[in-house]
Amino acid sequence: MEILTVRASFILPTGNNNKEEIGFTVRLGRGENIGQAVADLRERAIKIVGQSAQEFYYRRHELEEACGTLENKLAKLRSEWDATAEFLRKQGINPECPSLPQFDNLLSAARPLDEVVAELDYEEDEEDEEDEED
Repeated sequence: MEILTVRASFILPTGNNNKEEIGFTVRLGRGENIGQAVADLRERAIKIVGQSAQEFYYRRHELEEACGTLENKLAKLRSEWDATAEFLRKQGINPECPSLPQFDNLLSAARPLDEVVAELDYEEDEEDEEDEED
């Protein structure tokens, strides 16, 4: 028995209990492995869907924690700097020693761009085209 056409359909989670079904129908070349063809189609489906919303939330949480850690370190360093500057001023070592400048809101908020959905066009192998001509 020779299988010429494979239909593969995958239901992939997109987060928040949402799922998306992606399906492909392909013609197999002579000697092409069915299992490998389905595995390749599964990888294409995952690339099309991309990361799930849950993965983005996890990444956001990690980045918020990292920012919090950096802000705490900055606050500690600011207090040490200000204490050192105050000491230098009071002792007369450096009467013009500045306090650490404030670094609040140096970046403007990001604006959302228009959403663009691009269609991916996968080129068929030249062998498949030759088989169709025969």
